[in-house]
Amino acid sequence: MITGFAGKTDKGLVKTKNEDSWGAFPEQGLFLIADGIGGMPAGDVASRLVVEVLPPLLAQRIDKPEVLSRIEIIEKIKQSLCDLSDRILQESQKHEEYAGMGTTIVMALITETEMFIAHLGDSRAYLLKQNYLQQVSNDHSLIRHLLMTKEITQEQAKNHPGKNHLVQYIGMSMPPNPDVICLPRESGERLLLCSDGLSNMLSNEEIRKFLTQFSSAEHTCNALIKAANMAGGHDNVTVVLVE
Repeated sequence: MITGFAGKTDKGLVKTKNEDSWGAFPEQGLFLIADGIGGMPAGDVASRLVVEVLPPLLAQRIDKPEVLSRIEIIEKIKQSLCDLSDRILQESQKHEEYAGMGTTIVMALITETEMFIAHLGDSRAYLLKQNYLQQVSNDHSLIRHLLMTKEITQEQAKNHPGKNHLVQYIGMSMPPNPDVICLPRESGERLLLCSDGLSNMLSNEEIRKFLTQFSSAEHTCNALIKAANMAGGHDNVTVVLVE
């Protein structure tokens, strides 16, 4: 069972407003983070709509996960995220001040025996198991594509002009292609969802140390936010930790 969870968001030390949003719906087994895309209008509106719209969308399709197969749940999550993206796109087309708005999403839907992790964009999911930290999501970014195809090196990636360019996100004009994976649940695991305001400021090893150092979910979230700000706080930073 879920023994505890916590979430926290902070605008950081550089940005003038917070365009991140997060939601926890333990009765539904749903936890999520949305990071409004910088450089686009109304990123805060887009991320807030994700938290408001996605839970009922998923509830309509996945009312009783125990009667659905793993493949059926994955497909229903993908359909819900595509519907969500279309809803955000429609809102951006209806209101001039919202034109072009978009947001990332990373979410976990936790059932009695499994965890379904889905994302669009570069907000991440990490799983800590027996003090080993695994990044279980792969960024939907131009940088990751260039690294995978070996067109650039890790060193070049640090200052590449396309560093923040996303190839998949909620609200894009083309139908998105969400990544959804299914993992078995095991006791003692800690699942961390975060915006890139954390992952760009702290290394995976630094994140692992905080996850192993603090036992309380709330204290861990507070420590991660504080560390990201101490490292520069260049972006809004949001974390959700599920025990």
